[in-house]
Amino acid sequence: MNKKALLWSAFFVAWLIALPLQADTCIPVGRGSEVVSRFVIDGDTLQLVDGRRVRLLGIDTPEIGRRGEPSEPFAQAARKRLEALVSKPGMRMHVGEAPRDRYGRTLAHLFAADGSNVEAQLLEEGLGFALVVPPNDRMADCHGVAERRARSADRGVWSRSPITPASVVKTGGFSVISGKIASVSEGGGYLWLDLDGPVTLRIGREELEVFQEAFGGTPRQWAGRTLEARGWVVDRQRQGQSLTAYKRFMLPVRHPFMLEFD
Repeated sequence: MNKKALLWSAFFVAWLIALPLQADTCIPVGRGSEVVSRFVIDGDTLQLVDGRRVRLLGIDTPEIGRRGEPSEPFAQAARKRLEALVSKPGMRMHVGEAPRDRYGRTLAHLFAADGSNVEAQLLEEGLGFALVVPPNDRMADCHGVAERRARSADRGVWSRSPITPASVVKTGGFSVISGKIASVSEGGGYLWLDLDGPVTLRIGREELEVFQEAFGGTPRQWAGRTLEARGWVVDRQRQGQSLTAYKRFMLPVRHPFMLEFD
């Protein structure tokens, strides 16, 4: 995606709410391949009849409880809704530019027979959070519109605030975090944005230019600004890292879509 598209993806501007959900940004490129679901594992993962396990791109749904742990709110609702969406014939799959994750799952977008995007439908109903992991960013605009609609209407996960202040983060995993940038530094090939709490955001130096295009100014001018960040928080303590000079929690940010400045 070019810089202009990255900039567009970075902002959830209010007028996007008025756009038709299945606008140009939601139209698939190419025909993809027709697939059939065998069973749904959770709200963003399913297995096909051909044996492939598919992880939907552009969305993270609440976690279903395992080994006696309770499910997160709306996790079961997301799974049931995905079951309904993929049960109809004519579903087509479009594999991402990066086709597999570290678990060997196929990374892809799914489209119903009528051309509607499955992930966007889940997001519009508030059953997950939009996200972008480069290079699989083709549907970023579409998914941003869908999530904004759910958020504005307080649907699903947005019916109760899912945003965690950076100062009270206590665990790793997918999170939407809000906080003020207390300091900005560079080291190890990364830009580090330390928030007002035990969390630091990490941006790769090679990706920094697109962030500056999106948010303006130099990174050091971002100090003191408040923002919202989303992604998978890493608990460095559980990884055995020394915390003498580092904050305990680190959130890697690879695309401007994952940040929103106030």
